[in-house]
Amino acid sequence: MLTTPAQRDLANFDAALKRMGESPRYWRINALEAWYCGTQYEGRPSFWSSEVPLRERAPQVQSQFARSAVQRLAMLVFGDRSFPRLHVEADGYRTTLAPADRDAVQALVDEITRTLALSKRMREVLTEGLKSGAACVIVGVVEGRPSLQIVPSKWCTPVLRADGSVESLCIEYKLPGGDSRRWRVCRREITATYDRTYAPVEVTEGADPAWGDYADIPLACCPVVWVRNDAEATATRDQIDGHALIEGLEDEIEALDLELSQLYRNALYNGEPQLVQIGVDGEAPMLAPQGRTTEPRNGFSWLDSVIPSWARGASGGTTSAAKKAPGKLWKLPAGGDAKMVESTGAGAEIIRGAITELRRVLTDASGVVLFDADSLGGGDLAARTLQLMHAPMLDHADNLRVEYGDALVRIVDMMLRVLSGTLARSQGVLLRSYDRALPVLERLYGVGPDGARRWIGAPVSLAWGDYFEPSAADRKAAVETAMLANGGRPVLSARASVASIAAMFGVHDVDAEVTATEAAHAASQSIVSDAITKLTPNDDAPDVTLDDTDPMPAAVADTALNGAQVASMVEVVEKVAAGTLPRNAARAIIMRAFAVDAAGADEILGDAGQGFVSAAQTSPARDDGGTLGG
Repeated sequence: MLTTPAQRDLANFDAALKRMGESPRYWRINALEAWYCGTQYEGRPSFWSSEVPLRERAPQVQSQFARSAVQRLAMLVFGDRSFPRLHVEADGYRTTLAPADRDAVQALVDEITRTLALSKRMREVLTEGLKSGAACVIVGVVEGRPSLQIVPSKWCTPVLRADGSVESLCIEYKLPGGDSRRWRVCRREITATYDRTYAPVEVTEGADPAWGDYADIPLACCPVVWVRNDAEATATRDQIDGHALIEGLEDEIEALDLELSQLYRNALYNGEPQLVQIGVDGEAPMLAPQGRTTEPRNGFSWLDSVIPSWARGASGGTTSAAKKAPGKLWKLPAGGDAKMVESTGAGAEIIRGAITELRRVLTDASGVVLFDADSLGGGDLAARTLQLMHAPMLDHADNLRVEYGDALVRIVDMMLRVLSGTLARSQGVLLRSYDRALPVLERLYGVGPDGARRWIGAPVSLAWGDYFEPSAADRKAAVETAMLANGGRPVLSARASVASIAAMFGVHDVDAEVTATEAAHAASQSIVSDAITKLTPNDDAPDVTLDDTDPMPAAVADTALNGAQVASMVEVVEKVAAGTLPRNAARAIIMRAFAVDAAGADEILGDAGQGFVSAAQTSPARDDGGTLGG
């Protein structure tokens, strides 16, 4: 019950704001968004103004901490590398999809992901939630294509169910009318049966908007997904907002901006030392070469705050400026002196210490890690190293993955439900996989306790990617460890191996590259096999039987090749076939090492090395981006 005049006045003010399409909640969210947009200091006096205390001025330099922290978290959670793969499961609640049906729905989900550019749109949803405390997404179909509309949460008033789903949504916002002195209020209502848009009405102070004409679009469900960012575990359904990332840290960010501005001013002052005359009568002129006449200064200048009035001359007038140069001679009266006065820099060090502490407080409180390029150094850092450096931020990102991952699943599920409805079918959906998946979507319904048709949905799971891409050293170590555990046998298929490095070498068609690689390998193996066949003794050759007691005949001992020699000859043929050894050089090696004539060497080599081109030699890459020996 409102008992005091102050309480009654506040209630009347709130009611007046609501009648104008605004509310205290609107202005609270608007103030939070201002920290992200960098407009939080609008209306304050200039930082260079000396008419108000320093703490009341608008900082000249802004750290943009809110924007940097929000964007880094959004990229970490929903970046293109870490964006999850949406996988349609075969088994769901009272639903079992046949392989063909599951593939049809999976193809539709994949096409929706590509059409909506979901990784980018989810970064926008996460950004909206982090900067204002809540995010509102409206799912629909526009001209046959899936659509996501992100509406500012400050305009929205949802009615939530116990599970966090949206029962209805009311959107109200103001627009300037034809007359700049009048405003118009717009209103839209979305329920489970209709999407109603009212004609804008003019704002009349002290009166509720008189809503009149409206247009309805029939609906089969309320296609709205509402996300409460970092809400309390005990939040009730009427607590529709969570908490923005920088909520409660506004004073610390303002202190950081003020310290950065003071450091900037300190650099300006110390960057140009001040000339001071000592022991000179203020009325006695200084004899020095005169430069151009100074112009009268209009407005505030920082020089006016540090140069005495007698040195500036008459206010608003003009005065000659003494030239300062090594070749110029200044003549001072007896007993006079001139010095360049400079600061010791102690103030700047104090400011830098305050900036460091404020950054630490902000990063610790927000769970965001901010590194610059100098602190990271050069080279290819291991993924494990980056994980340790970003540990607090990854903990925060894990929580966001749970919260906004659930929102992503609900958005996709809502899109499938909208596409299965009569409205989407009547418009004609422009998706290639839609016709094949539509019969499956129509079967994803059940019957509720009241006998009404109820959407069950397709079981969709998320497979998240790594936060940081493994380096070349990480990949090599992982493959070697897996092969060692597998007894030295390969652990990846040819396609998986090519796919893992496809982006590095600009390969777009992985399957075509695998086919070409296998064909080249088969051709090389054929050449080697032919050469080995020529080295194999003919079956028609006479058998030589040796007595265990008699030594090997000299002729056979001198001409037969042992296993090591055969292996060496095969290695030579393989190098020629691979293009790492010229055919002429291999021919000479075989003739000299194995006492074979030119015809025999050519017969052994066969077609290997025809049209030899020397392979380019490159130095092995180091982790830091350089080359060994360089």
